Amino acid sequence: KLDPVRLLIADDVGIGKTIEAALIVRELQDSGEVERHTVLCPPHLVDQWVTELETRFHLRPVAVTAASAGRLERDLPQGESIFSTYPHTVVSLDYIKSEARRAEFLRACPELVIVDEAHTCAGVGPGRHQRHALLKGLVESPSRHLVMLTATPHSGDEQAFFRLLGLLDPAFEQLGEATGLRTELRERLARHLVQRRRPDIAE
Repeated sequence: KLDPVRLLIADDVGIGKTIEAALIVRELQDSGEVERHTVLCPPHLVDQWVTELETRFHLRPVAVTAASAGRLERDLPQGESIFSTYPHTVVSLDYIKSEARRAEFLRACPELVIVDEAHTCAGVGPGRHQRHALLKGLVESPSRHLVMLTATPHSGDEQAFFRLLGLLDPAFEQLGEATGLRTELRERLARHLVQRRRPDIAE
């Protein structure tokens, strides 16, 4: 019911986050709400995502990595982008996070973005800072759908956790960082939180 859809799916390893995200892609695409989508993930997961989307959901995504981007760009009409030409893409985070490529991606980015291993985009450090800047740029578009996936939403670094929540709603990050407002943050999060435990799905 969210408009735009902004979700953090924080299920355990092997529970089916990829399937959950792909179901959202199919739903939004089949209802006509989106025409293009991209998956941002670590390089070692690109082929896995392509295979899952092809075999289970009959989508034909194009892999965009450091190795494939040059070949894909050579075949494009002048002035066109990979992301406007190919409606479904799976993109290496390490390839797209640099400032030069980030600007091009933000210009032509699809309406729906899935981010796998989203916790790697919230920490500190050179690579993680670039990833976080990329996602911050994405959510500046008020109509862009964003679904983030992680099995490690909170690794003990509260600031990283608040930055992750801030990608859903900037108010969450502000409340988390403000002294004395943690109760208000919890109350606001509780309005949106859906928690399923193993006993809840045992049947």
